Amino acid sequence: MGRKIAAGVLAAATLATAACDRHTAAAPAVSPPAVEHATGVPAAPVSDLPPCGDIASAATPPDCSLQSRDTAGLSFEVRHNGTGQQAAVTITVLDPNGTNIQSFTEKAVGTTAPRLRDLDNDGRDELIIPILLASANTRYLVYHATGASVHFQRAGELAGIGLDTSAGGYTVVTARDSYELWRIQFWTFDADTLQPLVTAEVKLLDDGTGHVGGSECTVTDSGGLSRTGLDLPQATTQFCAEPTVLRVRR
Repeated sequence: MGRKIAAGVLAAATLATAACDRHTAAAPAVSPPAVEHATGVPAAPVSDLPPCGDIASAATPPDCSLQSRDTAGLSFEVRHNGTGQQAAVTITVLDPNGTNIQSFTEKAVGTTAPRLRDLDNDGRDELIIPILLASANTRYLVYHATGASVHFQRAGELAGIGLDTSAGGYTVVTARDSYELWRIQFWTFDADTLQPLVTAEVKLLDDGTGHVGGSECTVTDSGGLSRTGLDLPQATTQFCAEPTVLRVRR
């Protein structure tokens, strides 16, 4: 196929992270845009802090804010303490009127700013706190609010090079296991807790001349196969054809 294994891996990494990157691009240095609630009336930002970017800093990053785009219209004030990988972050959740709803602190999170993303297509944003690891993967702390609730619970942790969402509402995590092996994990929320479903393993094949000669995809039960309503052969057919998996296979 004319591509060396290493080049194929780099291309796969670029494609796998694209889905996450297009949702987490750094915010411009302007006030957060107004949020339009279910009433159709735009609500002005309630925090005076500048919007967060998502670029790591070698020193303590500035305090900043996040603005949800869902109907809850919540704001998140992000305050950092400390430097380097031992930096802590305290997040305060504000309602559209600026009232403090809750506050929580995560320690040793590094300097990469948190972000918002609807990971399960339920119409509500999740709060994602990324923590850079020594490997190619990133550890993500995920906070989730169910239904109309404005209170967030720590749903669990994910690790990979990027997060995505499937058409079926599953949370998808692409993780690099080695130069030739990728693991694409599918998760779901059970109330406020992340639960693993299945894992699609993609192995890049060497054609014998140092070039990529195709790929193999297999699916294993991560403990939640029964939740999908599929048996293993059916799950292999479905999940190996997911767009996130196909991006790694090509």
